[in-house]
Amino acid sequence: MNFIFRKVTYVIYFITVLTIASNFTQSVYCQSIQTHSFSDCLMAQARSYIHTPYKAGTLEVSGDERLVCTYENFDCVTSVTYILSLCLYQYQTSKNTKAFETILTELRYRNGRINGYGSRLHYFSEWILQQEKNGLIKNITSEIPSARHYDKKINFMTVHKEKYPKLKVGKNLNKILAAEAAINQHKWSYIPKSGVPKIYASIKDGDIIAITTDRKGLDIVHTGFAIKKGNEVYLLHASETEKKVVVSEKSLHHYLMGNDKQSGIMVLRSTQSSF
Repeated sequence: MNFIFRKVTYVIYFITVLTIASNFTQSVYCQSIQTHSFSDCLMAQARSYIHTPYKAGTLEVSGDERLVCTYENFDCVTSVTYILSLCLYQYQTSKNTKAFETILTELRYRNGRINGYGSRLHYFSEWILQQEKNGLIKNITSEIPSARHYDKKINFMTVHKEKYPKLKVGKNLNKILAAEAAINQHKWSYIPKSGVPKIYASIKDGDIIAITTDRKGLDIVHTGFAIKKGNEVYLLHASETEKKVVVSEKSLHHYLMGNDKQSGIMVLRSTQSSF
């Protein structure tokens, strides 16, 4: 009797897994044929995750570094990478197909390979550099009028090693040191928050907004997707304050002005063409 019960339980579990996988694929497929551009796809997917719970440090797990693939909760960065991965997954052609997990790994890890804690793209500015190299996005900030040079030495993680226990392993620390060096060799621009209302016309739906900071040694403190409402821009993001994915009640400018440590923004645009 116990054997039969276990067997039935396994069959039910197997069917449930197949059903979840089928529903996920069908949902992605249906959304892809209903949209006409990659930014439409981003907005449709991003809006579908509004009210998803916020969880800080989503990727911090015990044991060896591994891919965390969950849509049940997000922090600001994982919400962006997960949603972008979904759209890249459904944007594939019959001649170029990758598993969703492969795409997500390529978005989160240096050179698309998981090789310990230090291989993760911890700094969002390094994430920007890799996605530009891969041809997925373009950092258009320097092309926007009123952009200024973002002159900072990025070293927050290595200066504050006590906050990151896994940096105690030498190879992890060396990888982060190398990442900081690469970031610091690059010339960065940003839009000071006081000038953000003047550049609303330069921002499009689905642009990724990376929020810069005055905090010493740190590059980006928050990120999300731009949403246009009339002549103003709002932020669709995983909010630590509201504990869920939301569209900001205030315009992007007023949202920034309400955060002392936020100094301005970078604007990143997908390079993907229409469906």
